[in-house]
Amino acid sequence: MDLEEASRLRQRAARLIAERAGVERELMGRDALLRGYLLERPKFCGKAGCKCTRGEPHPPSLYLGRLECGTVRQLFLRAGDHPRARREAVAYKQFREALRRWRAIGKELNGLWEALGDAREESYPFE
Repeated sequence: MDLEEASRLRQRAARLIAERAGVERELMGRDALLRGYLLERPKFCGKAGCKCTRGEPHPPSLYLGRLECGTVRQLFLRAGDHPRARREAVAYKQFREALRRWRAIGKELNGLWEALGDAREESYPFE
């Protein structure tokens, strides 16, 4: 049995378990989520004499992009919905990042448990 290695692995596992608990609290949040990404596109009306014909676009329009049935769709967002859409799209991105981290922690813990078992293993005949 390698006591020093087993101790190091236990400490790493304890840190990961604590981190996983924090990530799980984040995943359990109550914020609304807007699946997709936000895309700002400049507007050009093309009217003669308008500033946009000289290369100065109007304030940008905001679109929600997301994959639906294998196709990327872009949905126009009304100006009044911009603050909420931004908040919920950021919350969705944070949720997905937390979920990826939670999965990575689980994978790392699985490896640690295997290594800890190896470190604690005795050989025969006993000394």
